[in-house]
Amino acid sequence: MDSTPLTTAVTPIVLVSAAGLLFNGIQAKNLHLSDRIRALTAELRHPALTPDRRCQIIAQLPYFARRIRLSQYALELLYIAILCFVGTSLLLASVFWVGAPTLPLVITLIFLAGVSLLIVALGLEFVEM
Repeated sequence: MDSTPLTTAVTPIVLVSAAGLLFNGIQAKNLHLSDRIRALTAELRHPALTPDRRCQIIAQLPYFARRIRLSQYALELLYIAILCFVGTSLLLASVFWVGAPTLPLVITLIFLAGVSLLIVALGLEFVEM
């Protein structure tokens, strides 16, 4: 029995695992950002808030909103990248049985799309910091 289809199909799964770990880290940071936004808005609604502190909070909220938006975009791109890697793995496993001549090109394009999305998601996270 030839193990090449199996080992070839497992290769993109390593990238699924890596993207999943990145996703977990970014999601944890996203949760901390949303908690900070909630805390600031709760403080903003407090009746005993000084005018100086109110101005500080109002100035900070747009920055936190931008950061959480960039983080959310990165999470969405990672979702799509994981789907690309899973699709690549499934197509790689089936190419040996289907044998379509254009399938390797499609697999390569889907894999490159996943890697590109992963790189863009990392770039968004660096910009967000």
